[in-house]
Amino acid sequence: MITVAGGDSHVWGSELADSPHGGSNGYSRNTFTALLAGPNYTCVAYPGLGNREIAHRVIDACTLLVKSELNLVVVVCWSWPARDSKLDSDDEVLELQNFLELYNIPYLFTCVDNCMITDNPKINWEQWYLFPPGTEPGDTLQPRGFYQWAIENKYIVGVNGHPLEDAHKDAVTLIKEKFDEMVKKHY
Repeated sequence: MITVAGGDSHVWGSELADSPHGGSNGYSRNTFTALLAGPNYTCVAYPGLGNREIAHRVIDACTLLVKSELNLVVVVCWSWPARDSKLDSDDEVLELQNFLELYNIPYLFTCVDNCMITDNPKINWEQWYLFPPGTEPGDTLQPRGFYQWAIENKYIVGVNGHPLEDAHKDAVTLIKEKFDEMVKKHY
C-alpha cells in the first residue's frame, strides 16, 4: 500500500530538521502524514500551495499510481482558502473527493485551519479528521485544523512559524486510529 499525501508546507515539512529550507532539501519524513504512512509514502505537497493545486497534484499522482495497480490511500491537509483568493474551497474538496470515490481510493482529509469547514452537505465529513477543540481562554472552541491545534497547544515552531517535530508526532497519536480504521476497512 502506498500513501499519497497532499498539502502545503505543513505536509512538506518546512522547518523540520530533515527539510529545514522548505523546497531545497526535499520533503520531510517527519511530518504527521509521513509518520502515518510509514515507508511507502509519496508526498505531492509543496510549500505555499493553494487548495486547487493540492487537489490537482493528488489527482495526478493517483492517476499514475492507479495504472500500476498498487493499493493506494490518500491523506490531504487542506490549506487556507485565501491562497486561492476564495472564501471557501468546497469546489476543490469536492473535485478530489469525487475523484477518489470514483476510483475507490480510501482517503482522509484534514486541514491547517478550520476556516475550511463549511456546511456543504455534499462534502463527506465522515472522511475528515479535525483536531480536538481548545479548552483554554482564547482557544478555538470548535474542532481545529493541525496548525491551529499546534499553535494553541503551544508546540515549538520554527522561525517561520511551522510546527516542529513534537507537534507532528503528537498529531499522529491523535489521527492514527482513524487512519488505521480507514486502511483496515479497504485493505
